[in-house]
Amino acid sequence: MVLDHSSFFKDILLPLSITNIAALFVIMFIYGWNQYLWPLLITTDPSYYTIVMGIQRMATGGDSEPLWHLVMATVVVAALPPVLVILFMQRLFVKGLTETEK
Repeated sequence: MVLDHSSFFKDILLPLSITNIAALFVIMFIYGWNQYLWPLLITTDPSYYTIVMGIQRMATGGDSEPLWHLVMATVVVAALPPVLVILFMQRLFVKGLTETEK
């Protein structure tokens, strides 16, 4: 039996790699979500600031004392997407990091 490229990918390669792809997705999502320096260097318009940059500006901005209750509420809202990604992909993430047999 001769396998062409598409059936090899669909039948063999993808099932063996799905847990590794899921683990890499979770790690890269959290890495990208927590970016601070790169958006700070690239963006000049405040409408393009990331939520991490907004939290930093809320905590250190202006001459007045920061409103910590608003800063902490923003931190909780900013932490929800990474937590949800981890919760939904937890089984695949752990399996992709610990699986040694292929």
